[in-house]
Amino acid sequence: MRILFVDDDPDTRALAIRALVQEFPEAVTPEASDLASLDAALREGAPAILISDYDLRWTDGFKVFDRVKAAAPECCAVMFTGTGNEELAVRAMKHGFDDYVVKGTTQLRRLATSARVSVERAGERKRLSENRDLILRELYHRLHNNLQIVISLLRLTEKALATEEDRQQLADLGRRIQALSALQEVFYRSEDLRRVDFGAFLDGLAENLVGIAGGRVVLDRRLESTTIPVDVAVPLGLIANELITNALKHGFPNGRAGRLSVGLEAGDGRLVLTVADDGVGFERGMTAAGPGGLGMRLVQRLVAQVDGELRFERAEVGTRCLISLPL
Repeated sequence: MRILFVDDDPDTRALAIRALVQEFPEAVTPEASDLASLDAALREGAPAILISDYDLRWTDGFKVFDRVKAAAPECCAVMFTGTGNEELAVRAMKHGFDDYVVKGTTQLRRLATSARVSVERAGERKRLSENRDLILRELYHRLHNNLQIVISLLRLTEKALATEEDRQQLADLGRRIQALSALQEVFYRSEDLRRVDFGAFLDGLAENLVGIAGGRVVLDRRLESTTIPVDVAVPLGLIANELITNALKHGFPNGRAGRLSVGLEAGDGRLVLTVADDGVGFERGMTAAGPGGLGMRLVQRLVAQVDGELRFERAEVGTRCLISLPL
């Protein structure tokens, strides 16, 4: 265990180190009295505990905290200072310090106890987080498997339907559920269970849907690797599925060949999804709100759910749809 002590006063550092070593006998105790020695200590290894004064000649304890946390995010931190009051203590806790201890020889035992409690709490938080992640991963996996069962049942039912219209509607429902299933697979395989690389998911989704079209449509992809929260990825994944499916179905009727472009880019605090084709273009009477079928009504609701904007554009050849939403 590395315990980093940041203080201008060498006598204070020596007393604090003695108290902490009694609590953590195997600890390594690097010291920092200026920016150069702080950076040198961080290069040597990530500390498990930071003990920092607030009022330093070359900086303050909050800036030290930020610098140390950038290098060691899981580091515990205790402010040990003789400067300050209740207001500073509250500010320190809000900033992220685990505790605030007023300097003094009678407070050294409390400093050591505070460091011990901070480490134990950090360990408990880590264990709880790992357990939550394990449960969440298992839930994602089971949901993915259950969706696969639903898809199989839909396909069996589809074969038994009498009319082509009914079979088509059930097939469309199956494709929507398949898109959800693919997202769930990405979720439980991801290291971060709360965010997902949507560019990677969109790449696989577009390739799969174009592949189903039988190779008559060429796919162009311009996809940035963009990580977004799961609760945004789900509706956006369904939106992408509807737009690509709609382009393939209505832009290239009767076996028509062509080109489909799918783009994803982030900038200026917004994420922009683009689906464009060089197919037959807008139907007569269609507005910039897009077609009025069930799929597009679903898209419009999902776009509203993510506080996005939906726009259809008439191109010289084909159709271009843009979805813009805040990051």
